[in-house]
Amino acid sequence: MTEADSNIAIQPFKPLINKKRPVIAWASMAFFCMCAMLIGLTAWIVWSSHEARLREAQATTDSMARTLAAQAYMELELADVMLEDVAEQIRHTGNNDATGERLQSHLQQLSHNISEIEGLFIFDQHGDWLASSIPGQQDGNNADRDYFAFHKAHMQLGSHIGLPVQSKTSGRWILPVSRRVESSDGAFAGVVLVTLGLDSFERAYNSLNLGHAGTAFLALDNGTLIYRQPFQAEVIGMDIADGPILQAYRKMGPAGTAVMTAKVDRVERLYSYRHLERFPVIVAAGLSKQDIFSEWQRLSTQIVLGSLIAGAALIYLFRKLMAQIALRDQIEAALRVASSELQKLNADLASQASRDGLTGLANRRCFDDTLTQELKRAQRHAHPVSLIMMDVDFFKKFNDSYGHVAGDGCLQAVAGAVSRCVGRPGDLAARYGGEEFAVIMPNTDTAGALEVAETIRAAVVALQIPHAASAIDVVTLSLGVATVYPDQQAGAGNADLIRQADACLYQSKNSGRNRASSQPAAA
Repeated sequence: MTEADSNIAIQPFKPLINKKRPVIAWASMAFFCMCAMLIGLTAWIVWSSHEARLREAQATTDSMARTLAAQAYMELELADVMLEDVAEQIRHTGNNDATGERLQSHLQQLSHNISEIEGLFIFDQHGDWLASSIPGQQDGNNADRDYFAFHKAHMQLGSHIGLPVQSKTSGRWILPVSRRVESSDGAFAGVVLVTLGLDSFERAYNSLNLGHAGTAFLALDNGTLIYRQPFQAEVIGMDIADGPILQAYRKMGPAGTAVMTAKVDRVERLYSYRHLERFPVIVAAGLSKQDIFSEWQRLSTQIVLGSLIAGAALIYLFRKLMAQIALRDQIEAALRVASSELQKLNADLASQASRDGLTGLANRRCFDDTLTQELKRAQRHAHPVSLIMMDVDFFKKFNDSYGHVAGDGCLQAVAGAVSRCVGRPGDLAARYGGEEFAVIMPNTDTAGALEVAETIRAAVVALQIPHAASAIDVVTLSLGVATVYPDQQAGAGNADLIRQADACLYQSKNSGRNRASSQPAAA
């Protein structure tokens, strides 16, 4: 073979080599970009999940602080009202042995059946007991108590919250809330005392899910610790004025959330605190960072390990790609498969777009489209179309009483009952909006639709979801049934049928709720 012949033989391969070089360069760039994306995506997932867990914990501690503040305010307000009542009674009857029996009876009536109140007491200017809510004659002297000394030394007439002490009568821990009593000339005439049992606070604090190392406490805004969960008698009365919660209160105002290290046990926690209106009291609830992020740490470790495995797989695939760069047809086939899978995923997403995210029923858009199609089909084939509109009775009161989380659970349970009662393939159960649901029933007359509506109503009652505002103490539905007969109502549209069904729904509500109503059957 001549040199010229060799050049001719090699020439066809040069374009192939030149073409391979850009492909390899592009493949290398793609590989490094994918690695960078994998690292960035992993970091973003770990960070965003950390932030989401922190936000969730902040919402939890804030909710707990609100609950504790409401409970403390209720008890202190109750004590304040009682003290004012007793002080007013003393102003009219006097504060001496002659009126003791009458005051004793009044105190017993006030504290009757109020579990939060440990006792009601009246002391004269020397600290001797004049009357109490405890049955039987009680003798004793409380002049040694801090609250008695406070009122004797201060002319403040408002309520005073003292340090928790152990009751002289029961031995139980109590929180004294007291008020100064004055004679007509303004001189100190004694003290009226309400004692709140700390066990009522303990029950409220025990109901909180504080995790393994969480805490919650009640303190005066001067830094005096009143109660702490988990309970430790030795920390009662501890001064936490220089602790992080009180410092945050002075800087941030009456409510706030922040990560702080507790003064009592030096544990770092996410705290939410609230200062009570009208009372010099702060409540706080905290979850330890270990409890908050333990699950996140486990999942993050799994994600990072998964990313490392994915990175190793990418390296392996890249090396395989370099070894088999000439097999472009196989790559194209793989891309076609990926494209097909993407189309399938898009079809799945389109299907999910027609579903209501909370209840799993068809959403409003799907409902409108389906009703339009069924009315057109009914016009062509001259068969009736029925629509059931329904509404959860007193749902706003349910949300106000039980909270929005319970409200969502209620809607999911009702949706399940509706779905189970709609059995035909052609029927459609949908969430119309808020607490309203609807069922489209093609080729169904008023009697048939009314029968299904009654079945749905009974199924929801059978759920036995508690509802204090309901006439039967459980969640109920009001339903309206309307039917379009194309041979008698030509041209009827979505709005007409919905308007008729809605009118029947309000007829049910106006007739007492928990019932199904329909328009008069067509002649």
